[in-house]
Amino acid sequence: MIRAPLTVLVAASMLSLLGGTAHRKTEQGNEHLAEGELDEALAAYTEAQVHAPDSPFLYYDVGNVLYRQGDYEGAAEAYERVLLEGPPDVAPLAAFNLGNARFKQQKFQDAVTAYRRTLEAAPDDADAKRNLELALRELREQQQEQKQQKQDQDKKDQQNPQQDPGQGQQQEKPPEQQQGGGDEQRRPEQAQESMTPEQARRMLDSLAEQERRQLEQQATAKGAAKQAPREKDW
Repeated sequence: MIRAPLTVLVAASMLSLLGGTAHRKTEQGNEHLAEGELDEALAAYTEAQVHAPDSPFLYYDVGNVLYRQGDYEGAAEAYERVLLEGPPDVAPLAAFNLGNARFKQQKFQDAVTAYRRTLEAAPDDADAKRNLELALRELREQQQEQKQQKQDQDKKDQQNPQQDPGQGQQQEKPPEQQQGGGDEQRRPEQAQESMTPEQARRMLDSLAEQERRQLEQQATAKGAAKQAPREKDW
C-alpha cells in the first residue's frame, strides 16, 4: 500500500532547528495539518518560509501539504529540494515521500529510483521495500503496454502507408473535369449538344460553299491541262 507522506513526529523535531516567528508559524502549520485544514497549514508554512527561506524542513512540510491536496508535481519538487539541500538524516523521509508522489503521477521509473534511495539510507524500511515492489510491477506493466501500443501502431502504419511526401497534395484534373477557364476542352458531343439551330444551318452552308469551290477548282485544273502543249513524239 502507499503510505501517507506526513510524519508528524519528525516534523515536530525539526522545529527545534528553527527559531522565533518561523518556529511559531511552523507549529501553527502542524496544528492546521493535524486538523485537516490544508489551506491554513500551507499558508502558515509559507509565512514561516519568509523568515527562514533556506530551511529544507519547511520545504518538507510544504511538500506534505501539497501531496494531500493532490498537487503531486508540486510536492515532488518540494521533496527534491529537501534531498538537494537537506541533511542526510532527512533524506530517507523525503525520498520515500518523493516516491509516493511520483507513483501517484504514474511515473513509476522515478518512483523506483526514489524508493531505492530510501533503502540505501534505511535498508530495513519495510514500507519502502513494499512500495518498491509495487512500483516495479507497475513499471513492467507500463512498459509492456507501451511496447504493445508501438507494435499496434507499426502494424497500422504498414497496412495504411502514408502518401509519398514528394507527391503534391493536389492533383490536376483531366481536361474534361476542369471547370472554367478559356482553355477548357469539351468533347464533340458536348459541342453539338450546345449548338443552336441557326449555328447548325450556318455550318451546313459553309460546308456546301467549301464543296462548291473545290469543284470549281478541279474543273479549272482540267481545262488548263487540255490547253497545255503536248510534247512531240520523235
